[in-house]
Amino acid sequence: MIRNTLLAIKILRREKPDLIISTGAGISVPFFYVGKLLGSKLVFIEVYDRIDSPTLSGRLVHPLVDAFILQWEEQKKFYPKGQVLGRLL
Repeated sequence: MIRNTLLAIKILRREKPDLIISTGAGISVPFFYVGKLLGSKLVFIEVYDRIDSPTLSGRLVHPLVDAFILQWEEQKKFYPKGQVLGRLL
């Protein structure tokens, strides 16, 4: 996590993205937190195959994202501020 946070600081300070979009994985968490500190907008897309339980990445970034996209209505119980868009290809 420390290594990924340092990597996020280096990359995001250099690239200065307006928007960061991710579907998860551990590396997304430090990028989202550093991106938020640097003023980037954040969009998280919860993975398609997690219907009955939330992902760890989703739980960690849910409080700070600007948009949280869900692919299943059932995921709404884990992420109240999520927006259900349905299946994304």
